[in-house]
Amino acid sequence: MAMLGGALLAGCAAQSSGAPDPTARQSPVSILKSSKPAAGSTVAASVDSLELHFDPPARLDEVTLDGVGGTMPMMVHSVGEVADYSLPLPGLEAGRYNVNWRATVRGRQYRGAFAFAVQ
Repeated sequence: MAMLGGALLAGCAAQSSGAPDPTARQSPVSILKSSKPAAGSTVAASVDSLELHFDPPARLDEVTLDGVGGTMPMMVHSVGEVADYSLPLPGLEAGRYNVNWRATVRGRQYRGAFAFAVQ
């Protein structure tokens, strides 16, 4: 599993970085096969990492976490196309969180999103 030296930039305002990337596409069949916390799940325990599993392996280019404190971009330093990523998270407050990701597979960009809740 690839460990990424990343950190959340807490307290960032919820803002869009501009127009969507026209080369990125939402695939009808997602390359994100699983996550922890899982899409649509509600977790009662503290969440200290976000785990993403891609098939085929992908280069993770961008991840943002939208939630109680606004939009928190995650610093990603991908070393190539790998299947598993684990990104550290600070203790998340109770609430709903949306994960937005963008990844590249063999030069083609993909993007997706999912949500989970913390009790």
